[in-house]
Amino acid sequence: MSFYINEIKALMGSGNWGSQEATVTLIITNMKSDEDTWRLINTLQALPGVSSVVPFPSHRRLMITYNSSQITLEIIGYHITKLGYHYIHKI
Repeated sequence: MSFYINEIKALMGSGNWGSQEATVTLIITNMKSDEDTWRLINTLQALPGVSSVVPFPSHRRLMITYNSSQITLEIIGYHITKLGYHYIHKI
């Protein structure tokens, strides 16, 4: 049995067992100023599991990369709405 476990570890990369990175693009409908952009970036980057937030302010979008084993999109969305912003999940 341990043979198979070792083979799986080798195939998956033994250093990233719990890492489940996901990237989403969200449209923030009321992100209109640089202040809005920085407020969202600072709040989201402080969340455990969020590894990067890349803004596209002219398109009112945020590209967020996070570890799905530490945080969910629903929690990220909760923090966005808690700040008073509205978002649309863009696939």
